Amino acid sequence: MKYRLQSPSFMNTTAATSPHTTSTGIIPRVPTAAMSETKTIVTLLSANGGNGASAGDVASKDAQSFFSREESLGWVESQEGPLVKAGSSYERLRDAGIVPGQFLAVAAPDWSHNGQREFILVRFLQVTARRDGYSTSCELHCRVMGSCRIDPVNGQLSYFAGLPGYSGLMLSPTCGCHVLPEPILRALLALSGEAGEAFELGHVRWGEHIGQHAYTVPVAMSVNEVVGKRTAMFGKTRLGKSNVVKLLMQGVLNATGESGHVGQLVFDVNGEYANDNPQDGNFSIASAYPERVQVYYLSTQPRGDGEFLRYNFYDIPDRALAIFSELLTPSVLEIPEVRNFLMIRFPALSVLKSGRADDSAAAFRKLCLYWTLLHEAGFEPGEAVCAAIAARGLVNVGFTQGLRMAAWQATRSKVPPPIPTSFTEMTEEIRVLSAFALKYENDPNLRVGRTELFDEEDRVIQELLCQTNGVGPYFLRECLQFHSANASDFLHDSLRALDTGKTVIIDLGAANERIVRYFSRIISTAVFQQQERKFITNTLAGRFVQIYFEEAHMIFPVEAAGKNTTDIYARFAKEGAKFGIGIVYSTQSPTSVSYSLLTQTENFFIGHLSSDIDVDALASVQSLFGAVKDDILQFRLPGYMRVLSYSRRFVLPIQAKRFDPRERR
Repeated sequence: MKYRLQSPSFMNTTAATSPHTTSTGIIPRVPTAAMSETKTIVTLLSANGGNGASAGDVASKDAQSFFSREESLGWVESQEGPLVKAGSSYERLRDAGIVPGQFLAVAAPDWSHNGQREFILVRFLQVTARRDGYSTSCELHCRVMGSCRIDPVNGQLSYFAGLPGYSGLMLSPTCGCHVLPEPILRALLALSGEAGEAFELGHVRWGEHIGQHAYTVPVAMSVNEVVGKRTAMFGKTRLGKSNVVKLLMQGVLNATGESGHVGQLVFDVNGEYANDNPQDGNFSIASAYPERVQVYYLSTQPRGDGEFLRYNFYDIPDRALAIFSELLTPSVLEIPEVRNFLMIRFPALSVLKSGRADDSAAAFRKLCLYWTLLHEAGFEPGEAVCAAIAARGLVNVGFTQGLRMAAWQATRSKVPPPIPTSFTEMTEEIRVLSAFALKYENDPNLRVGRTELFDEEDRVIQELLCQTNGVGPYFLRECLQFHSANASDFLHDSLRALDTGKTVIIDLGAANERIVRYFSRIISTAVFQQQERKFITNTLAGRFVQIYFEEAHMIFPVEAAGKNTTDIYARFAKEGAKFGIGIVYSTQSPTSVSYSLLTQTENFFIGHLSSDIDVDALASVQSLFGAVKDDILQFRLPGYMRVLSYSRRFVLPIQAKRFDPRERR
């Protein structure tokens, strides 16, 4: 397999003047073709009269132009497997200004084979020097990355990963080591065949060296390399991972402004994407794209069109206890009375509108107990519940006049008031009747024929209301921060926003790990189920959802790997691409996330890592990282990343550009 790439106008240093480059620096659309893990085809064509190498130029170049003897750094002396040594001199290396990590070319004197120009792409590792009298001899140590071939007719450049075939180009003492010409480097960095629109990531940077020449070769990435793929960000904190994530988000937003075929879901653990940041000019992804970004805030006051990440627990009695089970702390969940309460299954509000009268009365009675417990714990009721009470009252719930008379006289020493018709009156009535039922459980007024008016589940709630066992309703106050009387259905609204190509940011700033995991799981599950339904019904229609996970060790822990293959995150890793779901996950260490996820990841952005174990873990899933292990361990420059992407099967060191909210479309 192979993929054909074209070098667009922005790959030239003069791209700013190209008619295809916008004033905001947004990269133009790039056409593409098929893709391969072993071969890259790049057309060295300059779009619209740019300064890049044209097919004719490349075809006419000979050994005296690209790889002339005079410009050689030295000649190959030995080769052992992928390691190559070339003899050189101090003066040549000083004048060339090469640095470890830089891409070089090893080429024969005429660099041709079977009518095609060929050379070997190597990575410069180090120099060893020996003083001999008044001169210094040097040896260049390089590692083979792959071989390249340029067709002299059409100027197409092919890249073959790994050691070359010895039946073709031979590594021999007749081969010279050369600085890689910029036109060829630009072609290698061009995008793949049907990659669609591209966005700029930054520039090639060979090392952290201060005296290095200016970086002029831009690096771009296709939106289609990110969408529907798995992308990892690893590196120590404060070294630019979040900045690169913003570049990816911005690239997708800019590329899909018209089509709206990609929705983005961002779990913002540190509030970096939802809230304005001084280092980004007091902007954020949310404020830069206000009409295309919906933000849900867990703890801070919503800004602009943002909303609280809240439930109205009065409106969802059928789901509320399952949610309480997730949000309450483990110590509270161990209390027997709380466990008994959480085992109750309340009916949905829709039950009140259908079914037999007796069943509806029992259901409404149970809901009134639940609502009173919430009210006692400090939860503010919403309009829907108050309207239901006002419309129905308590006429048909089995509270006879005899029962009401007995209960009010026994507990309040007075005759009962009129039958309640408001929410406040209802809660007072429920408290009185609950206290009476617990104290006078054999009273005949508490039976309807041979049936008890209140069942065992009702008594569990009544005991909490009356605190007969020392446990009152106040344990629920832990969940008050997740309640709002005016809460919307954020799950439904988020799915709808994603389906229309919007970016949904869930601001989980200041939330503990348990809360982060809960909201991440329920929203991720809803997204997965929606995309799976579309796949089954053949209605995906090329629509994608891209999900961003910060602090990925909380979401994809290494200890969970292989224990539950039906876990939603395990399914993301294995089946997400099939359902049009891509993920971007970031954390400090690759050893802190599931190994199975690492093996499924297509794109890697690696900053500084301080542990051999971390780099070895990367090399175990992508062997190419083994060759740049020392760089990863040594260089600690903000924004300096080693990138292994879906279309480029070699590790490329780049200096990521700073996110600029003005580059929006």
